[in-house]
Amino acid sequence: MLFRWFLGLALATALQLPAQHSTQDRRTAVNRGNWSSQTVSLFNTWGGLDSNRGRVLTLPSPDGNKIIQVRNETVGIVIDGKGYRTKLGEKTSAELGWAPDSQHFFLTWTDGGDTGTWHIELYSLTDSGVKQVTRFESHIRSDFERRIRQLPIPKFASNMDRQYWLGKEYCEANLVGAEWLNGSQELLISALVPNVGDCRYMSTFDVYRVAVPSGKILQRYKPREAYRKFGTKNLPRITAE
Repeated sequence: MLFRWFLGLALATALQLPAQHSTQDRRTAVNRGNWSSQTVSLFNTWGGLDSNRGRVLTLPSPDGNKIIQVRNETVGIVIDGKGYRTKLGEKTSAELGWAPDSQHFFLTWTDGGDTGTWHIELYSLTDSGVKQVTRFESHIRSDFERRIRQLPIPKFASNMDRQYWLGKEYCEANLVGAEWLNGSQELLISALVPNVGDCRYMSTFDVYRVAVPSGKILQRYKPREAYRKFGTKNLPRITAE
């Protein structure tokens, strides 16, 4: 059983977290996010203790009228030539995906490094700067966590296996952004049980299509159905059946 526990820890960062190998200077490199090819990593860091001193990034919106500027851990935005400060620099390992119409962007970030809880936030662009859409992820989080708790208890080969499973917790879900859909009106989001050995149903995930900006769930997909419809490059990998 200890072997299984250590195996779970070893796989904690294996669930659709491709290594970012680059010969470029990571202070200035423009790299895709770890969860989605539609995002750019703001800080080129991984883990809560990692830092990237001297980080410089300029990330324009698709229409070119808004520009995200990263300097060290400070993130600002220029809208039609006027600059604003943001709190995005407080978001660990953040990756940002602009909406095609440049009116929103989503941000995927973690509250505790690679093994912390991942969140997705939606921001709207206004004449006075950036405004976070409150409770955007709440519909998905409550639906997914309710569904996990309704799954049947697995069949076990031995009583020892059963006792081990009963000792595990229902871990808080990770929510990560995948891609924009239907222009900029919808967003595809993955909800995952952390792939850690002491989580019940570790590595289980669903994929949600939600309305922007309400976060209302429009459709839910199981992994293989989502792969057929949307491809695999922006979605988590299945690591266990």
